[in-house]
Amino acid sequence: MSKRGGQVVGVRWMCAAVFVVGLGVVLAGPQAEPTYPAAPYTLPTEVAQLDDNRINEASGITASRRNPGMYYINNDSGDEPRVFLVDRAGHTRVTIRLHGARHIDYEDIALAPGAKAGEFDVCVADIGDNNGQRHDLTIYRFAEIDGEGGVSTIDVEPRMYRIRYAGGPCDAEALAVDPLSGDGFIFTKRRDGKPLNVYRLPAPWPTDKIVELAEVATVALPPEAPMRRLVTAADISPDGRRLALRCYTEGWEWRLADTSAKPDVATLLKQTPLRITLAAEPQGEALCYTADGQSLVTVSEQLPTHLFEVRPEPTEKPAP
Repeated sequence: MSKRGGQVVGVRWMCAAVFVVGLGVVLAGPQAEPTYPAAPYTLPTEVAQLDDNRINEASGITASRRNPGMYYINNDSGDEPRVFLVDRAGHTRVTIRLHGARHIDYEDIALAPGAKAGEFDVCVADIGDNNGQRHDLTIYRFAEIDGEGGVSTIDVEPRMYRIRYAGGPCDAEALAVDPLSGDGFIFTKRRDGKPLNVYRLPAPWPTDKIVELAEVATVALPPEAPMRRLVTAADISPDGRRLALRCYTEGWEWRLADTSAKPDVATLLKQTPLRITLAAEPQGEALCYTADGQSLVTVSEQLPTHLFEVRPEPTEKPAP
């Protein structure tokens, strides 16, 4: 990759995608790739290089609300049951060990509304299933921790939520939680070219039973390039009015411009998706909105690990 004016210019593998809710789209014969408008973001900029080599397979990231400018990051399969809280300088502030948890295949991490207004919980999705064989999956959830307390390691007792899909086992790497309703949404990862499934975990999440998640939508991705249709991360903006998905090579965003419309995932997916140019990261599997909802941050699975950010386009062009 190269830099231009402080911005990282990655290889622009822009997949044109058709997204549908409840309807399939069939393309007959060779056709021109559909064109979608670009989301109003700048080209990706490097924020920092993480200095903690334990974060060597980052597959999920979410922005802390309690600790401004900090992010929770989880590693993929093979790590201990833990989460890292890092700052925008690339330093690990706290290592959070999940006492009593297992780590089979952590794939994403998200924030959910907490017990009190203004408080949030961290949700770690142990949902990876490359071979489509796991019938029961787990989401671990714990209250946000204080990253300014000077403690380098902390143990938490996460609540465990057991889930399964109504349609049977399938692979998934993307979890988003609606910040208004508290509903969770899992977006599956389809390698067969078929529309990916969107499953809903309605709030409040029960801990006393296995919840069977119902499919609430499908998202059809372009068939011509496998790496461009594999969804690896998802997030919903803090105001609930934007939804972002990322593939290995690009991102997509739905925006709800109508201020009178109720912001929810079903309504968002009815909007025209916008293309997002992301950094050309090796094995890019993580994405989140910043705490103010203005920008998107990504991180890669491979060392050296960098934080990248796409920021809002300036509303006014600078004078020549």
